[in-house]
Amino acid sequence: MSAGTRWIAIIVGLLVGNVLATGVLIAVAHSGGSHVLPQYYDRAIHYDDRIDQEARNRALAWQVRASIERGVVTVTVRDRAGVPLEGAAVKVEGVERARDARSIAGELAPTRAGEYRATVGGRGWIDLTISIDRGGDRYVHQLALEAR
Repeated sequence: MSAGTRWIAIIVGLLVGNVLATGVLIAVAHSGGSHVLPQYYDRAIHYDDRIDQEARNRALAWQVRASIERGVVTVTVRDRAGVPLEGAAVKVEGVERARDARSIAGELAPTRAGEYRATVGGRGWIDLTISIDRGGDRYVHQLALEAR
């Protein structure tokens, strides 16, 4: 085989390999189910509202922690000074990141000073929104957490 023929064979081999790799990537990309983010359009429309809410959150400076253990969500809230926040209305809404993307929601009941709980279910990673209302103040905290 001459040097010119060898180079032509190498170039053709690389092109065929590229076409095969592209075909494999296309097949893999279409083999799984698609996952559309819930309420994507509504969240995009209200993005400015979220920016305003974040400014209110910074002004309030409440400290929020959340966990989900065995389907029970626990939220602890403290004010700017670190004092447990009592007498608040706390709600959670979330969506599991798994393929079936189940939603969870619930109103939490106070269990002790600054702590609120409810059974909501959920497993795996969850995108969670916590809404806290007390007096005329509203604090909205969004996070992703792993339900255990």
